[in-house]
Amino acid sequence: MIRINLLPREDRAHRRVQMTFQPGDLVVPVAVVAAAGLVILGTTLSQGARVSSLNRLIADIEAESRALAPQIEKVNRLAQERAELDLRLGIISKLEKGRTQTVRLMDELARCVPDHLWLTLSQQDAGNKLNLEGVTYSNLVVSDFMSRLERSPLFATVELGVAERGQVTGKDVVKFRISCQITPDERAN
Repeated sequence: MIRINLLPREDRAHRRVQMTFQPGDLVVPVAVVAAAGLVILGTTLSQGARVSSLNRLIADIEAESRALAPQIEKVNRLAQERAELDLRLGIISKLEKGRTQTVRLMDELARCVPDHLWLTLSQQDAGNKLNLEGVTYSNLVVSDFMSRLERSPLFATVELGVAERGQVTGKDVVKFRISCQITPDERAN
């Protein structure tokens, strides 16, 4: 709000009131400043005590960590050795499983071969595909061989690639090529 003094100049001078300063007027501001100072000092001391307490706690934990460092290192080394041992055991288990698979595969293949059929090639690729080549006297024997392979639990997806007439030592024969998939042997697990 704006105040405008409309009195003449002479009257204005008489109206001026002189402010006098009394010592009792400083008590409240000084008390407020002192209280604020005490609050700041108390907070500073409290925070300082807390900082020193946390520093002591950190030092204790670091000392405990240094004391446990050899044991932690030993545990880490044992964990690494266990991981290496598990890897070796896994490899041994895989080799053990694969060790008998080839024997079982050849045994089952021998059981599937009918009379008057001779295998000239048995080749397994890196996966589970088996390629067979052979000779016989008749297409019926090749068909019987394929039926036996399909009934076997170790072979699946039996396909005839080629069956053609040929001669071996002056005799008429049927040369054939068969491919099939090897199924996992559940008994080997």
